Amino acid sequence: MPRRVLLALLAFSTVCCAQDNRAADVLFRHARLLDGTGNPWRYADVAVSGDRIVFIGDAAATPLRARETLDLHGRLVLAPGFIDLHTHTAAGLSSPEMKENLNYLLQGVTTVATGNDGSSPPIATTLEGWQTNGIGTNALLLVGFGTVRQRVLGMTNRDPSPEELRKEEDLVRQGMREGAFGMSTGLFYVPQSFSKTAEVIALAKAAAELGGIYDTHLRDEGSYTPAGLKGAVAEAIEIGRQAGLTIMISHIKALGKDVWGQAPQIAAMIEAARHEGINVVANQYPYEASGTAFEAAVLPNWAAEGGRAAMLERLKDPVQRARLLPEIAALIEKRGGAASLVLIGYKADLSLRGKSLEEISGMWKVKPAEAVLRILEGGSTSVVSHNMSEADIRTFMRQDWTATASDGSSAVPGDLVHPRSFGTFAIKIERYVNGEHEITLPFAVRSATSLPAQIAGLKDRGLVREGYYADLIVFDSAKVSSPATYTNPSQYAQGFVDVMVNGRFAVRDGKPTHALAGMALRGPAAAPQ
Repeated sequence: MPRRVLLALLAFSTVCCAQDNRAADVLFRHARLLDGTGNPWRYADVAVSGDRIVFIGDAAATPLRARETLDLHGRLVLAPGFIDLHTHTAAGLSSPEMKENLNYLLQGVTTVATGNDGSSPPIATTLEGWQTNGIGTNALLLVGFGTVRQRVLGMTNRDPSPEELRKEEDLVRQGMREGAFGMSTGLFYVPQSFSKTAEVIALAKAAAELGGIYDTHLRDEGSYTPAGLKGAVAEAIEIGRQAGLTIMISHIKALGKDVWGQAPQIAAMIEAARHEGINVVANQYPYEASGTAFEAAVLPNWAAEGGRAAMLERLKDPVQRARLLPEIAALIEKRGGAASLVLIGYKADLSLRGKSLEEISGMWKVKPAEAVLRILEGGSTSVVSHNMSEADIRTFMRQDWTATASDGSSAVPGDLVHPRSFGTFAIKIERYVNGEHEITLPFAVRSATSLPAQIAGLKDRGLVREGYYADLIVFDSAKVSSPATYTNPSQYAQGFVDVMVNGRFAVRDGKPTHALAGMALRGPAAAPQ
């Protein structure tokens, strides 16, 4: 054998032996490994050193040593940590009380995106605060179109001037350079609903220049506008076509009886766009009730122009009040009727929290539309409304471009919130995998791991792969469940045994460790940290 070949083989052998002999921090033995690709599970051992995965295979066949070994007995599933690309956790992560993000950790979520629906906090200072003060999950931000538009145009219903449009574009670019992963919109909400498609395209192009994605709460998820749901999806596709970036339709749904049954047609529209080369994807929460701001659900857009003070003045005007009442009544019906609208988070009168609009109007002996005005005069709140069909939910869930996302917020027991904040990822496994076999467990895990990682552009998360960050979860698939209900929503998910964030246990044996191991993730245009 030539000398140089022999020396090369000896060097390679020395490196391999040195790698195999190093001590890992944690070794998971005999796992049912679901690696996040969608492939079936397989038996494997996985080792973690520092914040990275360093070994996948048969540890018994190597000299690999570990400081701590956890035997999963061939029964527990080891998977990548779940990634939730649509949350409203920015405020919670920035607060001392909720920065651990425990309601997400206990359902296996190790990374959240926030700044969705077009509303975002200051990008740079928020990321710096998270990194300095610590957070329980990893977190990334999107720059909100509504935040940008309101900063330039206020709450006015008009198009931006060329100079104002340039200011909006510059604010999007600034947000991207400060660390955002893209731009979000909530085109259903005032003042974003006042925008034209061309304005949104211009700002989406600014995000695309710096490698960003476009996340959108559609302009219409039902039949609120002449274009309706199909028109809103077509608008999102056109934005993607012209701006040249990934389009993510958030919490995709067919909202209201008027559009029930349209899910197959919407899916066909998205498939056609993808075939054309437009990267259209979606995310979804597995509940038949939506949750939104009370004003957005039951108040026409014109009544909200100018902000809350202007709205309250309109409510006092007898002429405008008379105009509002029939329009509010029609919006209540679109949401499924007064019985389906349940108040959550109402601070003006805590006795009304958890009560339906039908119950409240009965207590006050007024029509539901009149009750709406009285509630709004008291203060802002949010509402849960039961307005989706199970068939549409299942159709969207089966698509291989639909990721799982909660649209929830950081919360603690006692908070009256939508149950999706505590149970989204658990209920998908409990009901749609184990209970009704609508999807398989590998499919469900992929929709919560590698798919959202690919959408956001997270290149080293979302898979169990050597060299990737050690965001890992261990769960008993037969015991995963969510006790959170609409009447008692703030109950932690069950069945998740261990949750590891960046190589540190955030949950151990089903109990929080209170480690703040999360990282403030920065997007593709941010300066290196």
